[in-house]
Amino acid sequence: QVTSEKLCRAQQELHFQAATYLCLLRSVREHLALHQEYHGKGERSPEEVAGLVGFRLPQQPGGKG
Repeated sequence: QVTSEKLCRAQQELHFQAATYLCLLRSVREHLALHQEYHGKGERSPEEVAGLVGFRLPQQPGGKG
């Protein structure tokens, strides 16, 4: 026989599972956003590295750089 207490417990369990799943979805979304922002983009050229720290590379003679 199902009592109202068992129904209430099942309802609370379902609410807990939904809240846990919502937390998972939010966390995955936030993780992806942080990963896209801070993940390394591979090796940078010397010009890019110099620009990051506020320097400019010297010009090569003959206009090569």
